[in-house]
Amino acid sequence: MCAVVTEGRRWWPVSALALLVALLADASAGGPRGPNVHRPDGDCLACHTNDRATLERDPAAARGLLARDLEERCLLCHGNEGPSHHTGIRPRKPVPDTLPLSAEGLITCATCHFLHGEPQGFKDFVRIENSRGGLCLTCHELSELE
Repeated sequence: MCAVVTEGRRWWPVSALALLVALLADASAGGPRGPNVHRPDGDCLACHTNDRATLERDPAAARGLLARDLEERCLLCHGNEGPSHHTGIRPRKPVPDTLPLSAEGLITCATCHFLHGEPQGFKDFVRIENSRGGLCLTCHELSELE
């Protein structure tokens, strides 16, 4: 690199290329993979057992028309995004309606995260603001999280 720098301004393409490679590596390592099925026009069958028309006819029933392997489907794209709450388990205490459970009463990704691109102002599409632990403290005591 030093030899390139001594040649005047020709060092900047090398630096720009190195920066671009680093940014692309960082973006591909931690972000979701695959098509964005969370858009309003996304493929409903990626998560649900019925097509869009059926789901739109009865939105309340649509919450129960989920693929049995939904959590595994989430992990196909989101498996490398860092620590996450366990799913497929029953909550230890009552959960507010704003945090929906599966039809069987289990915690799923959708319990804490919006899945359909709903407008919200919180990071990671969480249903309750969590910068100070608000989402976590909805169900857990501070002593459990320390």
